[in-house]
This record gives sequence, C-alpha cells and structure tokens, in this order.
Amino acid sequence: MSYPQNPDTIILKNEYYPSGLKEIDVWNYYQSVKPRLLKETIGKKLIVFFATDLNKISVIRKTKDGGSIRLTPSTYDITISGRSLSFHSVMDKYSDFGIIDIDTNDFNKAKEATIDIYNILQRSKFSMNSIIRFSGKDSFHIKVYFKNDYPIDYIKKTISDFLIENNVDKKYTISYKRTNNIPNVDLNRNVYNAGYITLHSLAVTGLRCMEVNPRHIENFKKEMAKI
Repeated sequence: MSYPQNPDTIILKNEYYPSGLKEIDVWNYYQSVKPRLLKETIGKKLIVFFATDLNKISVIRKTKDGGSIRLTPSTYDITISGRSLSFHSVMDKYSDFGIIDIDTNDFNKAKEATIDIYNILQRSKFSMNSIIRFSGKDSFHIKVYFKNDYPIDYIKKTISDFLIENNVDKKYTISYKRTNNIPNVDLNRNVYNAGYITLHSLAVTGLRCMEVNPRHIENFKKEMAKI
C-alpha cells in the first residue's frame, strides 16, 4: 500500500478545514471508499489533482511512462496516496450519460437552478434517469442517463436542444462563461477527453462529490460533504 510517508503533513487549509487536511486524512478516506470509487472509474481514463505543497495542486494526466491513469484493484493502492486529492474521469467518445454542470458561485441560486432543470428533465423522452451530485465546490452536476450508448457530441446536442425547446435559455445561459447573476448551464463536460469530477472523489476543496436527493437539496449545506 502507498501509505503516506508523512501522514501528519497538512496539504490543505480552507474554510471547511481550518485546522488542515492531512495526508493521512485523505489516504484513510480513499481506503474507506475503495469499492465505490473503483465501480465509478472502471474502464475510465482519469485526471489526478495532486497536492505538491500546502494548497498547491498539480494536474496529472499521464503516468510516468506516458500511459493513461486508471484505477483497478491492482493499481488502486499504488495510485492512491495522501496527496492524491481529487480524481476526475475522462469522457469517452461514446457514452450512455451526459453531464450538466450548473455553474454559478451563488450556492442558493445553484440549488434553485439545479432543481428547476432536474424537474424539466423529467419530461424528456431520451432520459432514463437523472441524478443530482454535489460537485464538492460551489454547485451541482446533473448526470443524465440515456437508454443506449451514443456519440458524446450527439448527447451534448440532444440535451442542449431539449433545454432550449423548454425555454431554459430564457432563464439561464447555456454553455457560456459564468456571469455574476445568472447561472450557466454548462454542457462542455460532454466532449471527448473532457474531465468531470468522479462520484466519491474529493474535490480540490477537500469536500466529497456526493449524490443529493432532490427532496433534500434545499437544505443541503456544503459542510455535509466534509470527510
């Protein structure tokens, strides 16, 4: 196992962890979610956000020999260390799901927009199911499951066309840059090789990416995602 060489070293300090998040905290967390994280990452290429120093993060996309980063039962304990802070999955050319990123720095507006779009998606004919995830940062992702595998650009266009048909663009921007007052419905995760945070991974904030029941989102607080 890649047990931390310096378990008591603090790699992250912020409003959620004012006393600091240690290497051993991160390592213990990823040991506790091993089966669930492996299930989410099976067959996926990954991007690792690696803590090089206190509050300093390096983005790693390849192994030392230039290969793709993957988590398997045999590589998990080699890849996971006390500094492997966050894991993002890489979108394939074909997928049976799309990701809607509700992009805003106003957490209350993020909740409202997420529930609004989630409810609109319930009327779609292409979606089997939709799941809300707290991204571990300022907002939420909605994972939209399709009935079959499709090219990822088809998935992006299908979601975009549906949202526009339902006048979502009258309330929010769609796939634009974030503005101060209007949530942006970002569909740019739905591109080949784009990254999106993996369920059960920590974000660079040290908060968990976790599913949130639509009925509970109004009362959801970021602190609920602390480890």
